[in-house]
Order: sequence, then structure tokens, then C-alpha cells
Amino acid sequence: MEHNQLEQILTLRRHYLPHEPDDEEALARAIWLNKQHWDNTSHAIAAGIAKAFNGA
Repeated sequence: MEHNQLEQILTLRRHYLPHEPDDEEALARAIWLNKQHWDNTSHAIAAGIAKAFNGA
């Protein structure tokens, strides 16, 4: 599965949108949701690190 991108995308769709079909729109939404999740996580971590170093 590590080298099969289609299987990875299908897994993301099943995780984020379990009741959606495996069509292009649902797959694209799952990819977008995954990207948003990791963007939000990285911003939260950066904010936490900045807060820790600034002593706030």
C-alpha cells in the first residue's frame, strides 16, 4: 500500500468520507480534507512552539 497511490487515496476517502462513493469528487474532497488536517496541525504545533519560546 505504501507505493500504491490509488489505494492510499481510497483509504483517505474511507476515513474522511465513509458513506461517499469512490468517485473523483469524493476522492478529491478526501485529499483536500487530509491536506487541511495536516496544515492545521502544523500551524498549531508552530504556534505552540512559539508560545513555549516566548514564555507566554
